Amino acid sequence: TIMVLIVLRHGESEWNKENKFTGWTDVGLSYNGIEEAVRAGDLISQYKIDYACVSTLKRAIHTLTTLSEKLRPSNNGVITTYYMDELKERDYGDLTGKNKDELKEMYGAEMVQKWRRSYYETPPNGENLEQVARRAGDCFDKDIRPLLEQDKNVLVVSHGNTIRALFVHLGLYTPDNIESIQVATGKPLYIDLKTNSFGYVNKYELVPYQIIDSRGFPTIEVSCYDKTTRKCVGKGSTPSGASCGSNEMLELRDGKADCYKGKSVFNAVDNVISANKRLMLTPQTMKNLTALDQQLMALDTSELKTQMGGNAVTAMSFCFADVASKLANKQMFEYIAELYNHKIDAQSLPTPFVNIINGGKHSVTGELKIQEFMIFSKADMSVSKKTQAICEIYYTLQKLLVERYGASAKAIGDEGGFCPPIHTAEEALGVIEEAIEKSKYQVGVDIFIALDCAASEFYNVDTGYYEVETDLYLTGDELIEYYGELMRRHPGLKSIEDGFHESDYASWKKFTELYSEKIMIVGDDLFTTNKKIIKQGLENGWANTLLLKVNQIGTITEAIEGAMMMFEKGNNVIVSHRSGETNHAYIIDIAIGIGAKYVKIGSPCRGERVAKFNRLLEIERYLQYIQPQ
Repeated sequence: TIMVLIVLRHGESEWNKENKFTGWTDVGLSYNGIEEAVRAGDLISQYKIDYACVSTLKRAIHTLTTLSEKLRPSNNGVITTYYMDELKERDYGDLTGKNKDELKEMYGAEMVQKWRRSYYETPPNGENLEQVARRAGDCFDKDIRPLLEQDKNVLVVSHGNTIRALFVHLGLYTPDNIESIQVATGKPLYIDLKTNSFGYVNKYELVPYQIIDSRGFPTIEVSCYDKTTRKCVGKGSTPSGASCGSNEMLELRDGKADCYKGKSVFNAVDNVISANKRLMLTPQTMKNLTALDQQLMALDTSELKTQMGGNAVTAMSFCFADVASKLANKQMFEYIAELYNHKIDAQSLPTPFVNIINGGKHSVTGELKIQEFMIFSKADMSVSKKTQAICEIYYTLQKLLVERYGASAKAIGDEGGFCPPIHTAEEALGVIEEAIEKSKYQVGVDIFIALDCAASEFYNVDTGYYEVETDLYLTGDELIEYYGELMRRHPGLKSIEDGFHESDYASWKKFTELYSEKIMIVGDDLFTTNKKIIKQGLENGWANTLLLKVNQIGTITEAIEGAMMMFEKGNNVIVSHRSGETNHAYIIDIAIGIGAKYVKIGSPCRGERVAKFNRLLEIERYLQYIQPQ
């Protein structure tokens, strides 16, 4: 039986701080290094330690003595300490004491990187990693392994290169790939020799599980637990789209026909469990959403997050945002606003885009080709007044539809919009305008109309035609004229989303040239919240508004980076829900935190949509309370 083996690189030394090669020079810890040692002791204290094996260099010994007050001895109450010369750092020879940046200027970054990290390259008059692996490996086999084989828990305090050399000796890495691993100062790692794996010693643990979304399909939720208190400190879940762009991150599903019709997400759950070993989840890192998201990006470097699954990554990112804000004792929108230097007030909260008639993939009949007909209010209303107006129009529209089309017309789609037997955009716009006027609001003054066409869904790639209405087939240029005519007949129409196929760039560009001063031209499937594609779109004038969906790109940080690119050019951002939602309302906090003018949240009738309305109302009242006029 192999017990616990923990390895720890000493805390930051004075020469680490000055970016110098240290090697065998006996340098003490910096103030930050002492703090790192204390924090390492807090983390290691969850284990009982029998033996400590430490390098004979001062910085390693100082680290052990600093953290030892936090350690829990084994049953006999004593931690036996061995001082081992073989565990000291590699000898950097002629590089010792020299600044790494200055050496890069002299010899080039590639050569310095080889001296620092390569297994076989030897610094002038120094040691290479192969030599360190021989001395440290022999020491491990002769003195440390026997302790583990006696069921003893062992702590090794050593140096970055010595630990890397041990990783090769133990078969965790090879001489060819060891260069890729960074061993941070003061961050303990545990090694499992039975499974030939290692991971960070963390205070927090991610606990994933399968839940269902608003359509009854499985999705993934991740809770974060404090391992010392066994209490949940935050959670997050992933929504799911119906119509998806081809550049969206992979939604990893199991594909087993006998389990939720192939839609279960247990593989994604397993990937999050495995991620616990590879993520640094300490009290310090958990307060930094940007750094946490960067860890997630490093976990899966594939273009569409096919290794972890985009749904696993998004659930973790939402969870991290919740935890980081709570550890900072802030509401999530406050945390994000502080992170991105945005000043918030109750008068500038985002305006909801509300889906009230469903077509396309969201409809019951499938006969209305345009996917969503939405309304939104003028910006200078309060959130409370905007919500009142939306709800009153929603009630009125329901009554009108039942009177005109029968009781079945009040059936609702995935996002709560009604699904009446309407076939054309003209007919849908007409009844919406009537509902607005009958609710005593003015179209184009108080309330505006928006479309989400989801044109990729009614575009024929082979013929190049759009079937925008049943048996009405149009070219891209003809579809531009079609939208133009809708705007002329309905001047309250002020936003058109995904009006063209995601790769019909010529039509996007021409439409934007004609109408960008009059309406919001919104890219959803076009951009998929992807920075590279947003950059192309900005350079080529494809659209003037981004629809931001975190799960299209994976992490909150990546999504917000895309939003910032739009803001820098004076463009709009709409933070959006998905058709398959959960009850979390984090998109509201994100929208407020980054200063987005709009948030797309569905109708005020389904619980997962109502949660977003109510979060917006809650924040408005909170801001009124803390920012009295």
